Amino acid sequence: MRAARALLLWLALGACAPAPQEAFELPLRNPTVPIGAISRFDLGAFAGDWQVRESAGGAWILTRFSVDADSMDWREVCGAGPAHGRINLRAPGILRVTYEDGVQRDIWVVWIDPDHRTAALGTPEGDFGFVVTRTDSVRRDQVTAARQVLDFNGYRTDTWNKVQ
Repeated sequence: MRAARALLLWLALGACAPAPQEAFELPLRNPTVPIGAISRFDLGAFAGDWQVRESAGGAWILTRFSVDADSMDWREVCGAGPAHGRINLRAPGILRVTYEDGVQRDIWVVWIDPDHRTAALGTPEGDFGFVVTRTDSVRRDQVTAARQVLDFNGYRTDTWNKVQ
């Protein structure tokens, strides 16, 4: 019984881990297209709760996350449950999240609106991408703008999952 509980806990914690690259039928983005993070990124303004609106991320089924800029905490809810990590700001718009189990994930803020209400997130490798908004507001024009910026950066957002 104890072994079964340990296995369930391990599966729940591992569910937010990235999928192996070979698990993707097609890359999420064209790697020959240049990509960059937004230089006017402000971690303090980025702090707070975020809801995923559109996504493609293989096994990483992120639904929402929150950022605490003071403590540099990253808390997420994904397909199987919560995960917690520490943020290291690598450069403007480039976050490295180190999870409790030692796994690291680089998250690039490719675009964010001036009021920090909608953002486009992804990686140069193209193993995941998300359009996120604050949990209390959704502006369809900003979601469309985020998707267009991701498309410009080589992502293929036309096949992404839409989240209500």
